[in-house]
Amino acid sequence: MSLLKLGKDNWARTSPTREGVTFIGLSLFVGFAAINTGNNLLYLTFGTMMSFVVASGIISMANLSRIEVNLLPPRDAFALTPAPLKFSLSNRKFLIPSYSLTVEIEGKKGYIPYLPTGTVKTATVRYLFRERGWNRIPEARLSTRFPFGFFKKWIKVDIGDDEILVFPKIDDAVAGAETREDRSGEREPEKTGFGDDLRSIKEYSEGDNPRLIHWKTTAKTGRLMVREMQGDDEMTGAVIEFTPDSDKNRLEHQISGIAALLVDLLGKGVRVEFIAPDRKFSPSQIGGSPRPVLTYLALFDR
Repeated sequence: MSLLKLGKDNWARTSPTREGVTFIGLSLFVGFAAINTGNNLLYLTFGTMMSFVVASGIISMANLSRIEVNLLPPRDAFALTPAPLKFSLSNRKFLIPSYSLTVEIEGKKGYIPYLPTGTVKTATVRYLFRERGWNRIPEARLSTRFPFGFFKKWIKVDIGDDEILVFPKIDDAVAGAETREDRSGEREPEKTGFGDDLRSIKEYSEGDNPRLIHWKTTAKTGRLMVREMQGDDEMTGAVIEFTPDSDKNRLEHQISGIAALLVDLLGKGVRVEFIAPDRKFSPSQIGGSPRPVLTYLALFDR
């Protein structure tokens, strides 16, 4: 068995498919009929059907053997957002290709129809991480139904003990951040950075700029409210202040809102300063990438 090199624990598991259960049931029916009638043709048919079952097990075992699987973690993964986990599969067998290979993680699958000997191909599994911070990859399996589809044979994949840093969910309904904005390098807490005249305050709707959220009105009404400005001009800088909420559930929504606001501002070319109770990120530290602050928020724990 060790010569086959079947995955993490060098052992293959087998479970019948619906087609396999049907075929085995039909084979047993033919076998009983052969015993009852003594018909040589039925004995021959039964023997042929059993040989298909045995051949299926042997060929599928060979199909899974000497397949090297490595995890290629995503550069950025966000909580509650499907992340593409890429697995590279390499066929280390001599002359024998592999067919119909499936990588599985908790029911999520990536498929490779054909893997020639000595080649490497990639299968992508979109997996949902439910919490921010460091996350371990659940158990991964490599399975096949080749050649006849009667049985599903699978092995455990050794992907090591490495963890993936998962950033907070990017919340579309931005909430929980207090911002101060400045123009021309001078902070002006009472101005928006988008214009000098306030036209109106309206309820937030999809597509509105999160930089125009009016937090005092939002707190009073219980609904997300934004400002409509006249004479808009471009904002060159903004400050995001993070004051952690004492409630755990509200804190998670707050962190998601801040992450969304940060990504939106940086995407528009705004220089952002981030202020937290125990840490401060200057615009030069953040640059044009949200990763330093997202890493802080991903690992934040009161």
